[in-house]
Amino acid sequence: MAEQRDVRKQIEHLIERAQDEILEASRELANGISKETERFVPPISNDIERLVDDVFDFAERVMKGQRKMVNDVVKTINEQTDRAAKVGRATTKKASKRVTAAKKAVAKRVPAAKKGPAKKAPAKKATAKKATAKKAPAKKATAKKAVAKTEAAVRAVTTRVPER
Repeated sequence: MAEQRDVRKQIEHLIERAQDEILEASRELANGISKETERFVPPISNDIERLVDDVFDFAERVMKGQRKMVNDVVKTINEQTDRAAKVGRATTKKASKRVTAAKKAVAKRVPAAKKGPAKKAPAKKATAKKATAKKAPAKKATAKKAVAKTEAAVRAVTTRVPER
C-alpha cells in the first residue's frame, strides 16, 4: 500500500510538472507569435493611435478654418457697416441741402404780404382777402408735399444697404 501512495504521489507530481511545462510552452509560443507579428504586422494599437491623431488633426484644421471664416465674415460686415454709415451721412447732407433749398424756393414763392401780420381792411376788401387766403394753403400744401417727397427719398437712400 505504501507503494501505491508513492506511485500516486509520483503520478500527481508528474501531472503537475506536465501542466507547468505546458503552461510555460504556451507562454513561450504566445511570446514568439507576438514578436513575429510585431516584426511583420504593426500592432493594431499603433494603427488606432495614428487614425485618432489624423481625426484630431482634421478636426483642428476644420476649427481653424471655421474661425478664419467667421473672422472674415465679421470683418466684411464691419466694413460694410462703416461704408453704409459714410454713404448715409453723405446722402443725408445732400438731402438736407435739397430740403433747405426747397424751403427757400417755397419761401420765395409765398407773397411778401403773407409773411407779415395781416392788416385790417374795410369790410369790402375782406372778402377778397379770404379768396386769396384759400389759395395760399394750396401753395403751402404743394411745398409740404415737395419737402415730404424729398425726406422720403432721403429715408429710402439711408435705409438701403449698399452692394459690394
